[in-house]
Amino acid sequence: MSLKLSKRPSGTARLLDLLKPLVELGLVFIWVVYLLGLLRSQDYNGSLTFDLFLARVGGPTASHATTYLIFLSIFPIAYVILRSIIPAFLIEVLAFEIHEGLWQIPYYIAWHSTVDWHVWLVENAPDTVTTFATIAILVLVYHFPARFFVVVTVAWAGFLVAWLALGFPVSVLSKLPNYQVMPSVYNTVLWVNQIEFLGWLYFSFILLICLRYLTADLPKKMRA
Repeated sequence: MSLKLSKRPSGTARLLDLLKPLVELGLVFIWVVYLLGLLRSQDYNGSLTFDLFLARVGGPTASHATTYLIFLSIFPIAYVILRSIIPAFLIEVLAFEIHEGLWQIPYYIAWHSTVDWHVWLVENAPDTVTTFATIAILVLVYHFPARFFVVVTVAWAGFLVAWLALGFPVSVLSKLPNYQVMPSVYNTVLWVNQIEFLGWLYFSFILLICLRYLTADLPKKMRA
């Protein structure tokens, strides 16, 4: 007769089981508060064109209101795909870091005569560290395949190259000397604002498509 030994979870495992739902609840709370804050701070004026492509959050030199909403939509959709809150939240973080990190390169190339490279370097260094840390967690802990990051990066880089070929017109100039932020000469041009808006829309779409088809077996691995 063989004896079956029952495996009791260790103290660390029990602590993790207790902390995980608390962390997940906290992430959802952060996402909801941030979303509500953005909805309240949008500069609506009743014009669909203005509200979609020109409205800003936090003033005329801040980012487009709708692009923030596109960005925040990544989290719930990633959760539906992955069926796990923490990696879905990390995908949200990674989306911002990849989008902004790659975006800064053609931005600096096009506007290097205006941008203060010291400010550019200091502001982007922490984002670079965050990007690699997020990728490391997604790969080592949640077993994300490397091809996911490669395809997303290449697809976004292709869009940015096309944008750079147009001269990389932007509606707002930042990373200026003394940390100034000001509207560029293109600030009131609709098509420039549309490029910025469609850039976020395109990037989010590519990211979620890749998440859906390149990580199809992840839920099983995350449960293992």
